[in-house]
Amino acid sequence: MNALIRVEALASYHDRKHFHCPTGGLDDYLRQRATQDIKRRAAAVFVAVPSATPQRILGYYTLSSLSIKLADIPADYRHKLARYPDVGVTLLGRLAIDVSYRGQHLGEFLLVDALRRVIDTASTIATVALVVDTLEDSQTFYMRYGFTPLSNQRFWLPLDSARALMANYRPPIPTQEEHSP
Repeated sequence: MNALIRVEALASYHDRKHFHCPTGGLDDYLRQRATQDIKRRAAAVFVAVPSATPQRILGYYTLSSLSIKLADIPADYRHKLARYPDVGVTLLGRLAIDVSYRGQHLGEFLLVDALRRVIDTASTIATVALVVDTLEDSQTFYMRYGFTPLSNQRFWLPLDSARALMANYRPPIPTQEEHSP
């Protein structure tokens, strides 16, 4: 991948029509529901775009607030949390890559961007983890970054683990910030 890539909030100038991800209606979501979710404050949608052609969407992800039952958190971590019945987490609702950019580490790039955003806002909006509802074929991807199961399809990464991961992280894709003068 030659182009420098940046991640930004989904906007009207982004070309949704040419984004193609055959997995589970992810391109339909981007075309038909993402704007409504943003307007209704159901989710924030972030897109990866080439700096040279920022209307082109290479991939995207969504973040939203979620609460999970304290009892659903693994016992070895539960003792670190306040004893409220529900715990605030951030949901990574969707993560999708255009088929023409698969195999180029863009999924990792977007996941890391999501982790950075969650870590950066955690002191303002209390959240203890990033949670993702995985498809079976994507579970290995998330486990590679330290996510562990909460249930059959729901995985989580506590924020202290996310911070440790990010402390030594080097991006696989050149970003605009790395090449700025």
